[in-house]
Amino acid sequence: MNSPLAVEKRDKIVESALKLFEQKGYHSTKVSDIVKDAGMAQGTFYLYFKGKEDLFRCVAEECLKEIVVALEPKSLDPCELHNDKMHDRLIRETLTIYYHNRTILNILKRHGAASPEIADISKQFYGNVCEVVKGIFKHFNVYPGYTEEQLDMTAYAEIGMVELVAYQWFIEKGYGLEKIDPLAEVLVGINVNALPKMDVSGG
Repeated sequence: MNSPLAVEKRDKIVESALKLFEQKGYHSTKVSDIVKDAGMAQGTFYLYFKGKEDLFRCVAEECLKEIVVALEPKSLDPCELHNDKMHDRLIRETLTIYYHNRTILNILKRHGAASPEIADISKQFYGNVCEVVKGIFKHFNVYPGYTEEQLDMTAYAEIGMVELVAYQWFIEKGYGLEKIDPLAEVLVGINVNALPKMDVSGG
């Protein structure tokens, strides 16, 4: 299923699904709606996904991979290893990823609490993102003396703040990429003012 044609078909199914999720809502969209929009037979859908939930889970995991790459400590340039520059880069990249995946963000926020299938995906998604953020805290010794539980709390608080702002500005208010700079400036200011001096030695 890795041939160019197979990848193209899978991408078309995902594209149609996300479009319909945004237009009709996740729960109102059926597999038959997705394949009709994609111009494919229903059997083709099941060559790639077990069902609608599996499709959404796969798309959420791909979004997570983008975030993991953006937050990978080893990808940081040495000149960025300071509170303000590092937070600026990470927040800007995370906001950009959320913008391009705003349909996923919308579904996770709107249905995560009410829908068991989405709640499971949401729990895994945010748990994995926060583990990456906590890894950054440990790598750069951002919060010396913090317990594992305190690091968990802080990671969830930080990613939650970025996500909530992204949801309000990109989904509720309908703004575009032009808001990345002002949003990042505010969020970086909050983070840098709240953080202790960072140990950039990695030790």
